[in-house]
Amino acid sequence: MVARLVVTKDTEELLFDTSKICYGLVKSGNLAFIENWARYYLRSAQLDPSDGASWAPESDPQRGDPAYGFTVTNALSPIVFITGPGCLNGVSRSGSSMTFIYINADANTRFYCFDLMADNIPGSPYLKTRLEDGRISFNSLQPPLNVLAAVQAPPPPAHPPAWPDWWGTTYSGGYNVQRRGLVAPNYSPALDSRVDIGLAGEEYAAYLPWARSAVCLNGSADTGLTVTVSEGAYGRVGGISFMFGAAGATTKGNTPSGPGTPSGNSFRNIPTDRYPTALVIRTAGLPFPYQ
Repeated sequence: MVARLVVTKDTEELLFDTSKICYGLVKSGNLAFIENWARYYLRSAQLDPSDGASWAPESDPQRGDPAYGFTVTNALSPIVFITGPGCLNGVSRSGSSMTFIYINADANTRFYCFDLMADNIPGSPYLKTRLEDGRISFNSLQPPLNVLAAVQAPPPPAHPPAWPDWWGTTYSGGYNVQRRGLVAPNYSPALDSRVDIGLAGEEYAAYLPWARSAVCLNGSADTGLTVTVSEGAYGRVGGISFMFGAAGATTKGNTPSGPGTPSGNSFRNIPTDRYPTALVIRTAGLPFPYQ
């Protein structure tokens, strides 16, 4: 039988349990610009929109959505918490490297990447523990992951009476942010829908294990375009926020007018049969930038 070590704070908050595999910080820093992701338009109204060949990217590479991210090497099962807006839109792998790609973020968004604790961190002195099969379960040379809260995304508000299939925002108690205008020399218009969840007056980072998608009408029914939006969660000082923002490489289409069509910014097709739960950590005490 392998000895078990359990460490708690004076408040009985668990720090680590060596009978379980712990996660440790492997990298932190600011997201870096990668490239612009073009949005796609239907090449002709007569084409079948369900056929991928009917869509083409916008020709101007600047009229797209900036993708930001970071790369981690030799990771086994990484999870990423962020402080500042962003929606994870995918992970690319090349050899031993993994690149996490975020849309609706910028260079001010910070990331904290954790992975299974490993025995490849230089330094001393240290405390290392292993499971019976030899796998390392704790390494004191790595700052441990300590999740302090799990927060579920709120449901959407009630439908406006005139818009039976649309919502004005994606979350009850939420608000919309027009990050990029409807008319701009660069980039496509971008509308976020967010809600703020208050916690104690510290800075936090959040991780969303899975996310939903929806449809956004950005502008009026006469001039606006519909795009797909994806969900994210992020930390900030005083709490966390959930958000929906334009999905990377989204299609865009005209919104038909008529009864039940809203006259301004709105959302539809928001899944309501389940809601994701964000995990939350404090950023205080975590090294930044790290590795």
